[in-house]
Amino acid sequence: MQNISRTLIDFWDQYFKEVAPMKINKDDVKIESKLDEELKFIGDHAKEVLDIGCGLGTCLMTAKLLGDKIIHGIGIDPSENAIRFASETTKLSMIEGLSFTKGDHQTLATYPDHAFDGIISSNTLDVIPTEISDQMIKEIYRLLQPGGYFLLKINFYLDQTLIEKLKMEPIGHDMYQINGVLRAVNRTTEAWIHKFSGLTLIRQAGYKRAPHMPDDRILVFSKPLL
Repeated sequence: MQNISRTLIDFWDQYFKEVAPMKINKDDVKIESKLDEELKFIGDHAKEVLDIGCGLGTCLMTAKLLGDKIIHGIGIDPSENAIRFASETTKLSMIEGLSFTKGDHQTLATYPDHAFDGIISSNTLDVIPTEISDQMIKEIYRLLQPGGYFLLKINFYLDQTLIEKLKMEPIGHDMYQINGVLRAVNRTTEAWIHKFSGLTLIRQAGYKRAPHMPDDRILVFSKPLL
């Protein structure tokens, strides 16, 4: 698992290496997709937000700019280049209240119980080893406040035709790699919902990320009040 994780981090760090920080004009950020709608929902309903595996930080920035409630937002990602982009872009764009830090699933343990009333995970839990994602799911339960919201975005479900088209190689139960890099933990929507059986599914949508491919899946859960 350590080799898989190291390869993943190296892959994504190289992927983000050439992306240059940019200034975002807040007036240009509008709702243009179902993902934007759900990020606005988080931004309108949560004050303290954690983005797990934030990548370039675009989801957290979008939630902050479209919503009107976020006071503090933290994005964590193991890619140093992604964190550099997110941090510098936030500064250039004068987006207040957001911070980004290099970290992984172990970083979650440093935050206290119920520290966040909003958590985002976009295309993270379904592209990492199951042992690690299961640890992260336990932390999400612990970190989310009762009454808080969790937004999960996952890739489209892979049927056998897509597996063959994308030249994906099985490497374990529901896990597939491309060119030696883990790229999918392939579960049905129902199976992902079951992973969060302690939360209540309140919103569900599709998101067209890749042309000529099925929609990615967006699930928004709430945590029952004590």
